[in-house]
Amino acid sequence: MKSININGLVEQIVTECIPTSSEENILLNCANQVKNKLNSYILDHGLGHYITEIVFGGSFAKGTWLRNETDIDIFVKFNSDVDYERFETYGKQIGMQSLIEYSPYLRYADHPYVEAVIDGIKVNIVPCFDVPFGEWKSAADRSPFHTSYMVTNLNKDRKNQVRVLKRFLKSLKIYGAEISTEGFSGYVCEVLILKFGSFLSTVEFFSKYLGNETVIKIDESTNPEERYKDLYKSFVTILDPVDQNRNLGSAISTLSVATLIQASRKFITIPSTEYFTVNSSNFTVDNSLKNLLSSFILIIEFRYTYRPLDVIWGQLKKLTKSIVRFSESYGFKILKSACSVSEKENHCVIALLLESATISSLSIKMGPEILRTQDVEKFIEVNKLSPLKWIDNNSITKCLLLRNHTDIKKYLESVFTNNPNLIGIPRGLKTDFLNSLNLYLLSQDHKFDMHVSNTISELIYTDDRIF
Repeated sequence: MKSININGLVEQIVTECIPTSSEENILLNCANQVKNKLNSYILDHGLGHYITEIVFGGSFAKGTWLRNETDIDIFVKFNSDVDYERFETYGKQIGMQSLIEYSPYLRYADHPYVEAVIDGIKVNIVPCFDVPFGEWKSAADRSPFHTSYMVTNLNKDRKNQVRVLKRFLKSLKIYGAEISTEGFSGYVCEVLILKFGSFLSTVEFFSKYLGNETVIKIDESTNPEERYKDLYKSFVTILDPVDQNRNLGSAISTLSVATLIQASRKFITIPSTEYFTVNSSNFTVDNSLKNLLSSFILIIEFRYTYRPLDVIWGQLKKLTKSIVRFSESYGFKILKSACSVSEKENHCVIALLLESATISSLSIKMGPEILRTQDVEKFIEVNKLSPLKWIDNNSITKCLLLRNHTDIKKYLESVFTNNPNLIGIPRGLKTDFLNSLNLYLLSQDHKFDMHVSNTISELIYTDDRIF
């Protein structure tokens, strides 16, 4: 295999990531056009006394966006004394009405914001309060401070290093703070580059990462206050330099961090442009593997009535965990799970990889050690219908239980039909879920659409770059 110079490779990726001057001009014109529309609407409708300023934010304002991949974030700053109801109402109204010709729509994070696509460019209109530093009233209030901080501290070279890191993470499917991904946000990428100086230094750090006893912080003199120690229990701890009692790592899943660690190890050992290819062939699943595992894959799909994307993703992930936990408590073993949402079709899919679709009708229940007299008596009373009870060679009481169900599909169908409250179906999702539920094993030759097929592929792919 031909060796690749890792520094030369990074320089090549930098060149590919930097937006062209033509693209920069197009984005700047779009951003100014939208800002003018917002200002005009605010003045024409007498809302000027509520608004202090309109500012650009996000990667566009900080100069860290990837070529041909950017959103324009525009923050509408409200007077800090505006009540929250007016803040939400006027925040939505200004965005929706200013951009009405572009068919805008609402998105939700901690509070509503407006999104529209203008000539192929996604534009977000986000309300926030104009507050003094540290006196946050809404989740978006830090954002203008984040922008100012990065504009001041990131030079041109480091901005380009941020771009390389973003592309690396995108390729691994761990870029983005959305609940669907639970990955590394653009701001986290900027903090990491500011801390470590370059993309290579960042992956070098994660290739040797030893766990959350290490706190990643820009200011090494910072010691988080004792009362905030519970915030620093995530797999990676990254202090927000703008609010050093805030752990940016709490929104990043353990899986995303672990993926970065392993990818960093492999990339440093065998550098390749494949680590920067977003639609990599490494995610293609061999049909022979799908056929081999078909009798071990259970599909659960349903339709949902409209709700914000982050909401349905949160509900779906919670539901998936509940079904896995409930099934395993009965004796079925779930090796792996995957779930996905098709916003276009209001369609959710859960795919479970099973050790086996069936289990024995016999189950052993472990009891207390024989010297725990009261516990032993309680165990005997609770399991008095068991046909067989005994004490093992380690003085542990045991009994035999007979399962009513040995097939996971039939078991879950029975529970969903007769006693769905046994499974933690998130409130607000239960009616949609039970009314449109479709449950089947892949081996049953059931017809399914591309969304189901993609979820199955996610369940059973191996990323050959990192294994």
